[in-house]
Amino acid sequence: MVYLRLIQLIEDHATELTSRLRSDLLGRVETKGYCGFSEDLLRRRIHDVYRRLGTWLNPDRHTLGEITTVYTELGKERFREGIPLNEVVLAFMLAKRNLWVFVQEMRFLDSMDEVHQALELNNKVVLFFDRAIYFVTKGYVEELLEDTARGSPRP
Repeated sequence: MVYLRLIQLIEDHATELTSRLRSDLLGRVETKGYCGFSEDLLRRRIHDVYRRLGTWLNPDRHTLGEITTVYTELGKERFREGIPLNEVVLAFMLAKRNLWVFVQEMRFLDSMDEVHQALELNNKVVLFFDRAIYFVTKGYVEELLEDTARGSPRP
């Protein structure tokens, strides 16, 4: 099945995908907040997203509650780290784009049937990243409101 082969391709090439996204994040003025992270920390965080993508896309291996918890906490963490919300959202958008550019470059799809199966996977990837962005934003805003209530809003 193409779906499983594509997931395996992504997970097998998580290191290359990580390198590409790290370079993209560090090379853009729109994501300059990520330049404050050590290269190793940024690499580990990005690699974890790509390495675990198959788990997040398989409803038998996770629950929506797990995605909610993980990404809401990630949003809070990014707020505490001082990364602007627009940069956090753009990082997820770039991760998604980077993934599909890579799949296209690999010329992985040979037939229309495989293209249709890849579109099915694309829909699942888009849904995952949309959920991740939503819950990261939710967590970020929750942390912002808590910080404001404490009387110490961050810039």
